[in-house]
Amino acid sequence: MTRTLTTSLVAFVALALLATAASADRSGAYYRKGLALKESGKIDEAIKAFQKAVKERPKHLMAWSSLGHLYKKKHQYKKAVHAYEQAVALSGKNAILWQNLGFAYYRAKRRDDAIRALRKSYRLDEKNSEVHNWLGVLERQKHRYATAIAHLKVAVYYKPKDPDYLNNLGLAYRSAKKFKKAIGVYKKAIALRPNNADYQFNLGVAYRREEMIDEAIAAYSKAVQLRPKFADAWYDLGVMHRQNHDRENAIKAFKKYLKLTDGKNKKRDKVVKDSIKALGGM
Repeated sequence: MTRTLTTSLVAFVALALLATAASADRSGAYYRKGLALKESGKIDEAIKAFQKAVKERPKHLMAWSSLGHLYKKKHQYKKAVHAYEQAVALSGKNAILWQNLGFAYYRAKRRDDAIRALRKSYRLDEKNSEVHNWLGVLERQKHRYATAIAHLKVAVYYKPKDPDYLNNLGLAYRSAKKFKKAIGVYKKAIALRPNNADYQFNLGVAYRREEMIDEAIAAYSKAVQLRPKFADAWYDLGVMHRQNHDRENAIKAFKKYLKLTDGKNKKRDKVVKDSIKALGGM
């Protein structure tokens, strides 16, 4: 009796192992198919193949990671989050997976979760400049300026020639009301990418906050030269010309702003119209 049960149990285990091996083989085949479809640009078909791979083998790390990447590419961020969550559950010490999960959380508008995931990523890889940059951006949005500045300084340390990192550091300094430091890093960003209208605008804002009127006018003027439809820059330029007692150029800038906004901001439009009227124009 015992021998019969033992024989049956061995047979059952053997069959189970064979079934598991067969499932793993099918999962691998689906995964390889998904990679081939991805390479040929057939994204939807690749997703289906990766889905079959994880159905056959729920612990297929690379298939989950590939699903996360493709869902993100299709802007299906909730699905990307789920896929990356499965991946980090399988490999919790992979800095890149935590980074990807953090970005997916951010795109899914889960900012606090994004910060937590990115913190885990940088603790696993403290030299990842992109993670420090995004942590800086997100911490600034949460009004934690000292933490934001610390992360962004690390990002700039590792990549001193990245103008976006410098610009983001400038924004953090400006948010912390450290306008002179903001001006310094904005200038470095502009030296690396002189034709970026946003950098010029940000520099203009920092100059304005420091009451450096001529410098602000020059920066705003450059911003609208680079992007003629930059409504906010035209508005600030009008304000600076008004403060500089340049009636003609103030009216010109304000009118340009009104033409571009086309009534989209009624409250500010009223302020601008009143300013034009007070300046003697209409």
